[in-house]
Amino acid sequence: MPETPKVWQRAKLLNRYYDKVGMAAAGIGRCPRFVEFRAGFGLVDEYSPSEPELQDIPPDMQEIPGEFYRGFVDVSYSAGVALCKCEIPQGAVGAPVRHNLIGIFDDEGDLIAVCSTLPDWVTPTEVYRAFPAITFPREEESTDGDE
Repeated sequence: MPETPKVWQRAKLLNRYYDKVGMAAAGIGRCPRFVEFRAGFGLVDEYSPSEPELQDIPPDMQEIPGEFYRGFVDVSYSAGVALCKCEIPQGAVGAPVRHNLIGIFDDEGDLIAVCSTLPDWVTPTEVYRAFPAITFPREEESTDGDE
């Protein structure tokens, strides 16, 4: 039996995002924009420290556990994927900090997407860059001309 590949990253649009888009479609409010990221640590099972496992991202998360940094996110979009560039500058932390979560917040301060990765370290002496890729669910287009 083939071995199941290790999950090293999870990314999810939260229910709050879909609610806001649905309300905007009904003329209530507007579509959310990715504006800020917050870095933290959590949603990882380290029962076996040499083999950490990512936990599922709850669809109703409100905040990022272990938050230690906030910054603006630079976003690009192509073919159903929003690529978020999140940069923590050199000197932003006073001592090494464990890190594995990036929360994406909208212009109203609401958490609307989360990306988790295997644990890493942010250090005072280096710039840390993360590139969460948030996939927007899309159906494949028909290639045989049928509609």
